[in-house]
Amino acid sequence: MQIIPDRERMQIELGRRVIAIPARIEISRVILPALLFVLLALPSVYLFCRVPPLWRDSDGFYQVATKFEFLTVLHWPPLYCFCARIPFLLAAVLDGSLFHSGFSFNWPRVTDLGVYLLLFFQHLFLVGALLSICLLLAKNWLVRFLVGAIFVSCAPIYVFAHCVGSEAIMAPLLGLGATAGLKYLCSPSPRRLILLFCFIVLNILDRHANGVIAGLVPLAILLLLGANLARPSISPSESASAPLWRDGPVYSWVGVRRLLISIGVGIAAILMANAVILAVCRFDKIPYRSRAGYAFVWRLDFIKDLPSERQTTIINKAETDLHDPGITAALDKSLGEQGYQGQQRHVLLDQKLNHFFSYFLLHDPIDLLHAVARDVETGMSLTPSVLAKDPFLCTDWLVKHVSEPRFQPIQGLKTLSANSDPTKPYDASLYFHAWAFLPFFVIAGGVLLAGVICMVTAKSRRELVLAVYAIACMAIGTVCAMVSFVVVALLPRLMLPTLILLCFAVAVLLLRLDSLRSGQREEAAAATT
Repeated sequence: MQIIPDRERMQIELGRRVIAIPARIEISRVILPALLFVLLALPSVYLFCRVPPLWRDSDGFYQVATKFEFLTVLHWPPLYCFCARIPFLLAAVLDGSLFHSGFSFNWPRVTDLGVYLLLFFQHLFLVGALLSICLLLAKNWLVRFLVGAIFVSCAPIYVFAHCVGSEAIMAPLLGLGATAGLKYLCSPSPRRLILLFCFIVLNILDRHANGVIAGLVPLAILLLLGANLARPSISPSESASAPLWRDGPVYSWVGVRRLLISIGVGIAAILMANAVILAVCRFDKIPYRSRAGYAFVWRLDFIKDLPSERQTTIINKAETDLHDPGITAALDKSLGEQGYQGQQRHVLLDQKLNHFFSYFLLHDPIDLLHAVARDVETGMSLTPSVLAKDPFLCTDWLVKHVSEPRFQPIQGLKTLSANSDPTKPYDASLYFHAWAFLPFFVIAGGVLLAGVICMVTAKSRRELVLAVYAIACMAIGTVCAMVSFVVVALLPRLMLPTLILLCFAVAVLLLRLDSLRSGQREEAAAATT
């Protein structure tokens, strides 16, 4: 008599389980990703509601509103300079101007609708990239939301996404490139190696100095080789990582082979990026050359701080060694207030300035290196809130100079003419002052200390990889600042790649919570059995 009720109860229980499983899958696959997307998009929504479009002073104007020439191909790599014009084409389609006046990528018609579309796509790219990073790196949803909260709290990456200028896509590209490197380290495969190659190329095509990300994975592998010597007792915990992390001589050989492969991929990516630039130059009939010498003119300010005797010695020695009185006369002039601004830009000048730049690097670079060290020290003393203010100050500069004839294509923008006090939203917002108490060197020191502690206490290869990779991100971010300050003097925005990689390093350290929570689940499962 009791068999039938028992069967009924079993059927009811099975029905509940069948119903509960899809609901649980629905929450993890739809609702939680949507909530994470909303969290990551909150700063973007706030910026659209409270802050007018920002501009990276005249640089942003030249990148999106002038013809493709040496400035938009060589001085600034062509990735942003080309892609940023697509929203203006879309705006021309939406407002109907495309059908009666056409559209030119060389001289795009800059409209308020186009500017807002550009900012929308920049924010969408940023939020989509951050969402992908959170989902790819972390397995536990709590850890994913913690990593997302770290990114959301970093105001500069959102402020620059709200700005017309190539820095707008720097955070998503660097973040995705660093993610590709970490995924390759944890589970090497040709597909992930190709993905890493592509992101290195894209980063270089956005900003030349960001090519240092090519050294991120090789540096991490070097640190892992050293950590393996110090802690050979750690055994692989995931079968996917076993091909890379073996103990003893096999591990060392595999590690060295991976190191050589990663170095080769980095070099190939640098060559590919320059090949793309060369191809664009050939297509637009632009003589291919480096613009490092021209940018170095803004680095020459350090000479003004030297004693007059030392200045005279530098000029006389340069004239003797270079056998080019024109360059040394320009150097002498650069010690004045105007510097090289207003000099005609042409191929011969770039060649001469490149020669001049090489001379400073190779002959008695002590004074230059001292200036670079001072700028790095000052830059690492800045806080993220200072970086967040930079686009507001650049917009303020453009608003004050927009009446100049060279800015005629954007003089009709209401978003500029109505923005009489561009820095006011920054001063009135607490969000832009987040992390104001944390200088870069404190964040870097914290990452280094936490990374070393995690290396010492690591219980698996994955934990060791995470600790080492966080340290490598910190180191590469600092190197990126050094490379920038060799060519140009300190500007707050030049510290943006450093901040992005430091923020990513903090996120990587948080990934260890994944291992802790998985360990707790295993212990709980063992206790129940």
